[in-house]
This record gives sequence, C-alpha cells and structure tokens, in this order.
Amino acid sequence: MTGTVTDLRALYEDFHRHPEVAFEEHRTTAVIADLLRERGLRVSTSGTVTGVVASLDNGEGPVVALRADIDALPIAEETGLPYASTSEAMHACGHDVHITALLGAIDALRADSANWSGTLVAIFQPAEEVGSGARTLAASGIFADHPTPQVVLGQHTTALLPPGHLASRAGVLQAAADTWRVTLRGPGGHAAAPHRTVDLIVLAASIVLRLQTIVSRQLPPDRTAVVTVGTIHGGTVGNIIPDTVVFTVNARSFDEDVRATIAESVRRIVLGEAATAGLTIEPEIEHIVEFPRNVNDPVAHAAVEDALAEEFGADRVGEIAPLTGSEDFGEFGTYFGVPSVFWFFGGGLAPAVAHLDPAPNGHSPRYAPDPDRALPIAVRALTAAARRLFRHPIPAAAH
Repeated sequence: MTGTVTDLRALYEDFHRHPEVAFEEHRTTAVIADLLRERGLRVSTSGTVTGVVASLDNGEGPVVALRADIDALPIAEETGLPYASTSEAMHACGHDVHITALLGAIDALRADSANWSGTLVAIFQPAEEVGSGARTLAASGIFADHPTPQVVLGQHTTALLPPGHLASRAGVLQAAADTWRVTLRGPGGHAAAPHRTVDLIVLAASIVLRLQTIVSRQLPPDRTAVVTVGTIHGGTVGNIIPDTVVFTVNARSFDEDVRATIAESVRRIVLGEAATAGLTIEPEIEHIVEFPRNVNDPVAHAAVEDALAEEFGADRVGEIAPLTGSEDFGEFGTYFGVPSVFWFFGGGLAPAVAHLDPAPNGHSPRYAPDPDRALPIAVRALTAAARRLFRHPIPAAAH
C-alpha cells in the first residue's frame, strides 16, 4: 500500500463497514497492527485490552505521539451509504476518519523522512466513547517498548466547521464529564394504595427536578455547567408501584471546583429527597463514567496553530469557545507528564446525507463525513503538526 488518497479511501470504507464498540475492537486492532507491521514500525498490542501502539524511529530527535480513537457507537446506521455498517454498531463520530488519517500521516512522514528526525509514536486508542479507553490502554503496559513522548497530538472531525477549516484553543478545550447511576429500592406496592409504600416514581421525579437546581441555584452565574438525567427506568404495568427505579445523571464542567460541587450536590440531593420521602433503604449512587477535561498546553498549542496556519492558510485556522462535549485524549498528556494539543477540522458530509436538514453531526445515525474531503485534510493536519514539532521541539521548561 502506498498511502495515497485512493488507498486511504478504500481503507476508510473498510473501517466504516466493520465498526466495533468500546473494548470490542478486535478486528480493527488486528487490521491496524498488520498494516503497521507491513510498514516496518515497531508494533505493540496488549493481551488485556484492544488498541495498538507503534513507533517509527527516524534518527535522533524529539518523540512526538499522534493519537486516533478507534471505537464505534451502538447505533444502527441510517445513512444509506454503499459502504454502510454491516452490524448494529456504527462509526457515528468519525473515528474511522481518525484511524485512516493517522495511517495516512504515518505514510506521509515515512515518505518525507529526509526532512525530519526523531521518533513517531502512533497511538490507536480503544473505548474513547466510554471515557476509560485511554486510562485502560496506558495501564496495560503497552507503552513499555516505546519511548516516552514529549508531546501528544490529536484531532477530531466535525460537520460544524466548513470543510478544510480547523479550530482549537489554548487552555481548556473540552469539559470534564461524569455520569452517575442512581438506584432507588423500596417495598413496592399496589397503585391503589400508595400510602402503604414509597412511590419510587414520584421520588425519582422529585430528584430529577431538584437536580436541575444545581446549575441554576448552587453554582455562581459565571460558571458554566450542564446537568442532565439521560435515562430513567422503572415499573412494568400501570397498576404496580415498582420496587426499583434506576436513572443516570450526566454532568459537564470546565472547573475542578465546579465538578466537585456537582458531585457533592448530586449525592446530597438524592439522599435528601429519599429521606424526605421516607425511604428506609439508602439509594445506591455509582460513579460509572469519568472523562477528564481536555486542556491544550498553551506553548505547544501555539506551535501547532502556526503549523496548521502555514499548511492551510491563517484564514482557515480559528479559535473556538470551550466545548461541553468531552474527550479522554487528555489522559495521555497526564499519563506521560507532557503537553498535549487537540483540534477540530471540518470534514464535510458525504453526498448521501449532505442534503439533510438539519445537517447531521456526530452521534447521529445519519452522520457520515465526506471521506474525499475529510481524509486529505486530516492527513495534512497531523503531518504538518508533527513535522513542526519534530523540527522545533517544545522546551521542557516551557510547559
């Protein structure tokens, strides 16, 4: 394989056609590992977790890591594409673009080896969508046979930017995210005699409403946060008060003190409302999902921004406000103790879905980037940013 756009398009369609959800990316891992071995990279996989880490040695110099997420979502695809998913999962967040682009960037850097020196570390990370893939991959020991990166770079396609445009920001780029599963248990009873039991449906409704006051009444007006109850399950038929109700609470925050306030408030509200209702069984509150904030190192971000502006033109590289969407990419910078930089690029929409109104974006069953536009942009962006940091490494004291 030469790594041309035509080759990448075929690869992209294969990844799109065979999506795999978090921690089940076995085929994806095997395909990536084989492709990297064919290219002569040092390749590592783990016996305990999916994903691939590989390194390309090109003489003395900095160690730069590029990361792509590889998991899909449990969504049934509705794009009508000829290369649509063959399962009930779907690459509905563009991770198939990210995988293919990183492979393309590796090919581009291999072909341009005379113009940079150092070591490229390629990270193909599982389970981004559930927030624990980066931590699990790092904890597996998979990085032991590779040099420690001095900077980690990543990117994400979006339909919210025009094709060929890129955007990011220094500092906090994306919010932290937390999800709690709350389980209420009671005696249950007959709908005709609610006074003889504790109505968990009414209790859950009270908790859901009270949770909405965290942002509006417990946080300062100048602090941004989001609290959402995304699921609620309880009951079987209309004339039975259930003995169990389960719901999930999701929160987004940009500040660690706000994050702590939300966590404490969720617990206090759940326990307080349960006590007020007379529930004698203490509710179970489980912290089931945790995404860190995604924070761009200012010095490294400035270098990447310059590289992207040089590659695409300054008029195509902009700044965006912090996003309440979350991403576990920042775990790698924390794990290695080095700066990290993440950006977004406009990947357009495939012709099959481009006419839809409203235009679909990530996590929609109708979302599909245009690979003929997204892949060249993504490869160029990764390659330009990596090449800049190979040639002009970030001083250790600068971050």
